[in-house]
Amino acid sequence: MYDSKGSPIDRVFKKLRKNNQKAFIPFITCGFPSLDGFFSLFETLDKNGADIIEVGIPFSDPLADGPVIQTTSKIALENGINTDIVFNSIIEIRKSSNTPIAIMTYFNTIYHYGTGRFLKKAKEAGVNGLIVPDLPLEEFTSYRSYFNRVNIDNIMFASLTSSKERLSAIAAQGRGFVYCVSLKGVTGIRNSINPEVIDFLKNLKGITTLPLALGFGISNREQINQIKSYCDGIIVGSKILTLILEADSFKQGIKEVENFTSSVSDILKVYKIPG
Repeated sequence: MYDSKGSPIDRVFKKLRKNNQKAFIPFITCGFPSLDGFFSLFETLDKNGADIIEVGIPFSDPLADGPVIQTTSKIALENGINTDIVFNSIIEIRKSSNTPIAIMTYFNTIYHYGTGRFLKKAKEAGVNGLIVPDLPLEEFTSYRSYFNRVNIDNIMFASLTSSKERLSAIAAQGRGFVYCVSLKGVTGIRNSINPEVIDFLKNLKGITTLPLALGFGISNREQINQIKSYCDGIIVGSKILTLILEADSFKQGIKEVENFTSSVSDILKVYKIPG
């Protein structure tokens, strides 16, 4: 049954709130650029300020993902990565890290693996949260009991186009945090934050006490400084993966990820009240 005292993800946000700080939540694809490379990337993020790490299960048709994550997913699939390898990789990570892990995957992967079996394996591996972009609220209610049984947080999406009623329903069903989508589109690097995102976050704060983590398109210090006062965490994926994709060598890419991660973490851990 679900632990009423809070999950590992809950505890991260409670600790950060107590210290007036924000969560840094990076996303990486399991098996990219290789399985060993994935382990190195996870360790780099873990040691340089990541509070929760989002791990993507590679999928052949990732509808919510932009070109960068699609590319990393394709490479991971070509490397032979499948769901069992992802779970085994997390088991390996758990030998040296207690940082909360949220898996991002598509419902097709869960359905074909078997919903109950997937969640049981995820729990045994040490997964703390699950993000399923293509599992709408209406469908999720059919699977809620599975999540409660294994004590894994179902992290739900809230978008700019959702009505207040729908946002209330999403907040009521979700656990861990609300994944706030900053774009009307797929993931990918953007250079600025749409001003309506701030209003969106302010409205959500009035609807739910769940932490709000903003993702999709976050890629630079200016954006993070602009938005951090209005949410509880920042999710960064495409930018980190691009640093690896575009580096002359994996060693150089890791160094750039290390520098970027430390920089972002510093911004989020030194928090000033807006105004």
